[in-house]
Amino acid sequence: MSESTSDNLLYNNSYCPALFEFFCWPQTDADELVNISCSALRHPGVDSSKFFSRYCLPSGKWSNVSFAPCFYPDILALLDKSYIRRPPEEREVFERIVRALRYFELAGLSISLTSILISLFIFFSFKSLYCSRTKIHINLLLAILIQIIARLTTYGLQMVQLKNSPKNECDVNGSVYMYPKTAIFDGICPLFISFLQFGITAMFMWMLCEGIHLHSILTVSVFKNHFKTYYFHIIGWVLPFCLTLSWSIIMFIKERDRRCFNNYNHLKYYWVIDGPRYAVMIINIIFLLNITRVLMVKIKEGSEKQLREDKRRGSMNVKSLRKAVKAAIFLLPLLGITYVLETFTSADDKPLTIFAVYSSINVFLMTLQGFFCSLLYCFLNVEVRETISRRLETTQFWYRWKQYLGKKDQFRNRRASEENRTYLDPNSNSPKKSPMELEECHLTADIDGNIQN
Repeated sequence: MSESTSDNLLYNNSYCPALFEFFCWPQTDADELVNISCSALRHPGVDSSKFFSRYCLPSGKWSNVSFAPCFYPDILALLDKSYIRRPPEEREVFERIVRALRYFELAGLSISLTSILISLFIFFSFKSLYCSRTKIHINLLLAILIQIIARLTTYGLQMVQLKNSPKNECDVNGSVYMYPKTAIFDGICPLFISFLQFGITAMFMWMLCEGIHLHSILTVSVFKNHFKTYYFHIIGWVLPFCLTLSWSIIMFIKERDRRCFNNYNHLKYYWVIDGPRYAVMIINIIFLLNITRVLMVKIKEGSEKQLREDKRRGSMNVKSLRKAVKAAIFLLPLLGITYVLETFTSADDKPLTIFAVYSSINVFLMTLQGFFCSLLYCFLNVEVRETISRRLETTQFWYRWKQYLGKKDQFRNRRASEENRTYLDPNSNSPKKSPMELEECHLTADIDGNIQN
């Protein structure tokens, strides 16, 4: 009896009571339709200019609600493929995987940010490292630094936005709780997305500058003279700025209502900025193939005349050039494969295991680009390590450390000599050694002494 009375109070024929389901639905008279702006939804892929509805049935019960009209068609298709089609038990696991990937991404970006800052500090601190080659390395690291800062800032804005969650219950009067105004977020977020795309494009262009520089050193068939520095800056900074500006203008005109340019990389306008990147990758591959061919010919010939001519031209020697080519060949697929995977392949509709592995590899390659560039161009660079070693040799700490190592070496040498005297002592209890064994002991002691010295 009490249960029936409760149902009559909750669902009567005169109105539908206020109800919190995703957010607050106001008290509504029976047989009426409630229209609410899509801007009340916190998902960034909604069209805030549209509305969604819910019908109060004549029986005083709420009908089912669909938020599909609020989403852009491309985002709705992506959600349907990656989330809606999955069983309820897989959706929870999917959300945990996405959350873990975001933490993994933040950790990788932090490692790259730290590595780049250390590398830039080293390059700017030692003027002896400042040459045309390291200038290109520095600008490449700066381009990656720009996109890292843009990503971290965008993620920070999104986290602040998610904190503005709705109340967990309806007001007494059943009024709809509206989200706080997000005019600042909606205005700043697209700017940081454009800033991110500028950094990515600049990174590709400076990889092109790496290829041009190596090619101009080895060959004279294309570039009769050395490339001027300001040409590199035009290619590396001015051209990406023009491409990014063109894409941003198109997005602001065509998709100005799309919050934070959500799902921008799946729109047809993205080829305005993404097409030149793939063109740069193809050009770089051609450069590197020709550089490798010419380098192998030089190594095979190995004539002193060629080496003297290279020295007179002020270029790097073959050994250093070979290392630079190896680094460029390694970095080119590293910097480009992530965007090829993102554009042409997807694991959103695949089983959770495949999705987790694919996304982890993608995040690993994308977030640690700065670390790998710093590792190859700075931390493992012989010139950088020798320069730092020479600078450390002048410090008091280095002197004390060497002094400490010298005392340890003296102790080892003294101990080794005492052991040798013990071997040669006729009164020793050890068995007598043959002349061949005694000679072997002398040789071993001499070799150890040479190694320690």
